[in-house]
Amino acid sequence: MDKIKTAYEKAMERLSRLNLDEVNLDGVEYIPQGNAAAARFLEEKDFDLLAVLNSYGEDVRGYVRKGMEDTFIRNIQLPKDEATQENNKRAMEGLLAIKENKGALRQVFRELEYLFQYYAQAFEHNYANLKESFAARMAPAQKALEQQLGAKLKVNVERHPAFLEEWLRLQQQLDAQYEAILEEQKEKIRRTN
Repeated sequence: MDKIKTAYEKAMERLSRLNLDEVNLDGVEYIPQGNAAAARFLEEKDFDLLAVLNSYGEDVRGYVRKGMEDTFIRNIQLPKDEATQENNKRAMEGLLAIKENKGALRQVFRELEYLFQYYAQAFEHNYANLKESFAARMAPAQKALEQQLGAKLKVNVERHPAFLEEWLRLQQQLDAQYEAILEEQKEKIRRTN
């Protein structure tokens, strides 16, 4: 009769089937340290990223660099506001500090800057167009209400729930379009030494 195995026994069987020689424990330990150092660099203006990176031995420095790179790339986002623009700039500075092929990296950054400029222009253009078309659609209703009340009304189109809902939908479409291009640029950064 087969005996019922405990959860511990089942886990030990699965563990014995794994080839732990292939698991690199240095990566498990040092990549998160690279992530943390990059996060500090993004927050602290005087943080010496290269000093931290060079404080690690040559045998694990690649893992720390990988953690830093992952964090910097993850922090490059579409520039929706000034804080995001500053964060992008700082992440790019960090990548320039830790990558060797600075010429290729600068070229990718120029492409990213163009992408961000086009995104900002498209963002503003779409917002202005939506605001104008929404105001035109609301004008007849506003005029009818003014006649009914016998007073002039000031309607802020940008605060209207229907406008906000439509803008959110339009913004999501715009973001999806530009996010795909941003991901391609991030992949170029990853491939740069």
